[in-house]
Amino acid sequence: MIDELKSFVAVVEETSLTRAAQKLCVTQSAISKRMQRLEDVLGAPLLDRNSKPPRATALAHRIHEHAVPLLASFDRLMNVAREDGDPSGRLRFGLPQGIADIVLFDALTALKDAFPALEVTLKSDWSPCLLRLLDAGGLDAAAILSPKGRQPAEAYAGQHVATMELVVVQSKRRPLVSNRATLPAIADGGWILNPEGCGYRAALQHAIQAAGYALRVKADTHGSEMQLQLIASGLGLGLVPRSVLAHSVWQRRLEVVKVARFAPQLDVWLLHAPHLGNLSRAIAHLGDTMKSSFRS
Repeated sequence: MIDELKSFVAVVEETSLTRAAQKLCVTQSAISKRMQRLEDVLGAPLLDRNSKPPRATALAHRIHEHAVPLLASFDRLMNVAREDGDPSGRLRFGLPQGIADIVLFDALTALKDAFPALEVTLKSDWSPCLLRLLDAGGLDAAAILSPKGRQPAEAYAGQHVATMELVVVQSKRRPLVSNRATLPAIADGGWILNPEGCGYRAALQHAIQAAGYALRVKADTHGSEMQLQLIASGLGLGLVPRSVLAHSVWQRRLEVVKVARFAPQLDVWLLHAPHLGNLSRAIAHLGDTMKSSFRS
């Protein structure tokens, strides 16, 4: 029926069966047959065949008003399934809170500039929750943190974005431990960390518990800059990506604590379903932007 509608629109707009056939690169006979099939489906004449050449009826002009947006909607529908199609519609993107400070601004602005017809909605949460949403079809793509060298989910297509080095930090003016410390020394230092579910915190807690000690948390709060401000004031130890520390306004008031046998690293992955249709170019661009954000 799509071919019939396309032929009908061409006939009305070209006011000629011959020119409509030339426009669609088919024979005039094919155009005539398509017009007859459409008339049979609608149960009404669309051409006045008593005139020479045949002319569109008044009803045909009314149907044309509906057929044009219908065909445009069909074209948009077909574009959604095309891997090389222009990204449009909505892209649902999940981002761990632990790396939002690094990539969020660049990612959203780059997508808006490159694909104006694309609406990006953001879900910020910890990696396990984002994976569950990806599994349930609630997200189109998600950035995921995982231990270095371990791909988080083989069921998805994905690309490795970056490897983050995490560093222990404390106040320069009010240090709580030596700047060369051991796991037992830092375990009870009092920590200012992201809430439970954060990959940074999980890596720290695993290392300290494996050494036979318990992690003492003084405050858990979101927001790297807030955490670093508290740490710079001497209120506790912290664990942050080195790249976040390098861009923080509190950097000069903080020092890195080198901890023996503790050098945590996390891989950042951008995961998505294998078939994304016309979102594929947007996801590829998103991955490139994220890589650039981690390099800068």
